[in-house]
Amino acid sequence: MHLDLDDLIEAAVPQTFKPHGLHQFSHPTESGDSVVELLKKANVLAMIDEVTSLEDVHKLAGDEDVEKWQSAIAKYLTQVKDEISLVKLQRVLQMPLVEVWLGLLLGGFTLEQRGDFYHNENVWVKSSETRPI
Repeated sequence: MHLDLDDLIEAAVPQTFKPHGLHQFSHPTESGDSVVELLKKANVLAMIDEVTSLEDVHKLAGDEDVEKWQSAIAKYLTQVKDEISLVKLQRVLQMPLVEVWLGLLLGGFTLEQRGDFYHNENVWVKSSETRPI
């Protein structure tokens, strides 16, 4: 017995993609001012294998001033008596979100997730005095 259902299957709709227009960046870039460097996968994996402590993470940050970020966060949190949202903290400190995030994560601050995981407005920072130094 054989049942042919080919007549019941619709043909696949071809997907078409519209080309993107020119991107408008807030800061014009010039040729050669990129900080991106092409690395071999093996070198990156070897570098990651060497990370065994928090101090190693700080070394990987290079010129980034993680202690400065942590200090700015801690200083502001001493003024806050209760808690503050991540978004508001970032806005008040006028720091890039990545610096606030890394300062909080590497500084041992108390964070609380309220709501959906992927929404940064649902992350709250507790202003506890028990933060490890």
